[in-house]
Amino acid sequence: MLLAAAAARADERLPEVVVTAPREREEKPAPADVTGFATVIDTSTAPAGVSTLAETLAAAPGVQVRRFGGLGEFSTVSVRGFSPGQVQLYLDGVPLSRADNEVVNLGDLPLDALERIEVYRGVTPLAFAQSGPGGVVNLIPRRPGLAPLNAASVSYGSFVTRKVDVARSASEGSWDYLAFGQYLGSQNDFTFTNDLGTTDNPNDDRTETRQNAQFNQGSFTARVGWRPTEPLSVWLTSDSFGKEQGVPGRGSVQSTTAHRRVVRQLAQLAGRLTSVGDLPLTAEGSAYLVYQGERFDAPPGDQAFIPTDVTERTIGGGSQLLVRGALGSHQVPALLVALGHEALREDNAIGVFPVLQPGESPTRTRLRGTVAGEDEVLLLGDRVSLVPSVRVEAFRDDFPPDLRQPPAFRTSGVEVQAPVSGRFGVRAEVVRGLTLLGNASRSVRVPNLQELFGNSGTVRGNPDLKPETAISWDLGFRWTLPQLGPLTGASFEYGHFDNRVDDLIVLQPTSVSVFTPTNLAQTRVRGNEFALAGRLWERLGITANVTQQDTQNFDPRYDEPKQIPGLPALESSIRLDLFWDQDRPLPLGALGARLWPGGVFFEANLIADNFLDAANTVRVPARSLFNVGVSLLPPLGALQVGIEIRNLTNNETRDLLDFPLPGRAVFATVSWGFGRASLTGDGSPR
Repeated sequence: MLLAAAAARADERLPEVVVTAPREREEKPAPADVTGFATVIDTSTAPAGVSTLAETLAAAPGVQVRRFGGLGEFSTVSVRGFSPGQVQLYLDGVPLSRADNEVVNLGDLPLDALERIEVYRGVTPLAFAQSGPGGVVNLIPRRPGLAPLNAASVSYGSFVTRKVDVARSASEGSWDYLAFGQYLGSQNDFTFTNDLGTTDNPNDDRTETRQNAQFNQGSFTARVGWRPTEPLSVWLTSDSFGKEQGVPGRGSVQSTTAHRRVVRQLAQLAGRLTSVGDLPLTAEGSAYLVYQGERFDAPPGDQAFIPTDVTERTIGGGSQLLVRGALGSHQVPALLVALGHEALREDNAIGVFPVLQPGESPTRTRLRGTVAGEDEVLLLGDRVSLVPSVRVEAFRDDFPPDLRQPPAFRTSGVEVQAPVSGRFGVRAEVVRGLTLLGNASRSVRVPNLQELFGNSGTVRGNPDLKPETAISWDLGFRWTLPQLGPLTGASFEYGHFDNRVDDLIVLQPTSVSVFTPTNLAQTRVRGNEFALAGRLWERLGITANVTQQDTQNFDPRYDEPKQIPGLPALESSIRLDLFWDQDRPLPLGALGARLWPGGVFFEANLIADNFLDAANTVRVPARSLFNVGVSLLPPLGALQVGIEIRNLTNNETRDLLDFPLPGRAVFATVSWGFGRASLTGDGSPR
């Protein structure tokens, strides 16, 4: 059948990921976008080490991560030069971006509870209700397997970092379940060079210890699945997260008292109905509810922040239905219908004199509806796909007047918009293993509630803002090679991309402490992506990628185009894994035969120099970050022990807005039931 052929082609749409864990009992991974460039990162072995979501994403092609400090601190993701607010993040299809500010903090998203990460560069697949010009990052939680799982890991290391993971999953008849809990904490008291804000005068530089950067966070993910009959599966997912942390601010002037607290609760009920008999139709529906509460306070006298005590509460919910079928023998049409609603409220205990009095804001809301459709037209024996698609997203924003503000600063009203996005994609299998990919699209980012109506005194709203419009195209290929002597599992991918964003929204200062968003600038980013992977002698695995990009920010505030801050012209990542066991011992004679099975890895992240500010006045030099580690499997069941060293050469550096990053760090982990797949020689990225 046509759907079966389409499902078979799904295997070539994303790079191969080999996982040696038990097969999933429930649904297989959703098919990737047919024509888009995408990367799947296998994170199933993450509990066997100490890694963060930001570090893991930074190793993907076309992805740049901006970190505002050390472990657990604020970090964002940029894809192909698009800003963090133009990239949508999802947790198993549930949108994490908020209506008042789309930027998602990667530091609040634990890595270990994830099974894999899907990165769609520059496109929004049909299955996602909220689109972004920069693409989509979808975090997939772990699934229950057929075999029962009991697992735990404990880590400890530099900066008094500690981590504990526990997991349990099992299945019985038509039911299965999984529970995963994690604690992560650190003092984050690394040393750094403080230039006191005078980058041109090294004589006043001094070494300091990062203060007030400690954090403690915990998360718990639970999933229950039910398969009453073969074509129907239903599952319920709950994800809870809580975090307490100090906020030290920038490196030149550290805060010793600022504090942040966040609580998030997510619940999703979803189901899938596959084809029944001769009916070539599949349907998947879901409904979700998300609550997030966040408090930030900096008492009077804090040397880095103005007095602040703000609590923000957001509750959102939505549902969607995706239907895909076959029409005749050469078409696979699909339709998505989705509805979402958010309500936001803020309580400011101090106020911002003279533009905001203390008190609680009125409830601000955004209602969002999406209707999207595509049609995959199959030609030449299904070797060619032509995929036109269109998406309409309607917004209704309600913002009552905020009586805490003086009349001159109040911005209120009802804003209704319905932008239309479109895309055309092509996939062509030239010869077996070699597939050409190409896409052209027009996408829109509607201003968020903060840009339209302002916030607690520092941003003054502008209801006359126009949406940001992105015109993008990419072209490239994916080549999967057959076995060549000792080389197996080899693949190579190349893509060229060109993005232009018009009516870019920037914040213009209107007074010393008040900013107004304005459609002021235009950006253009062109570049090339290269990625390869393979295995030699089933012992040495390699994954590598290079991203080259030319970024230009056309801002009338400057006399000439500027490089977009935080986006280096060249960035590359490479990982080598060497494995050994009884069947493949190291060539060390009798010693090699007696060694416990194990593996070593080496990672390198090479980043060209780039700027920390929009005016291109503060440059951070090129940096090379190296990580190494070793893991051993003692003959004690599922036990694994490991040591890793991150930033091996102790390269001190800074990130956007002059936030210092930690130097060398050492972590040790003992785990039971986690991570043994990383020592099987499959060469897959972690």
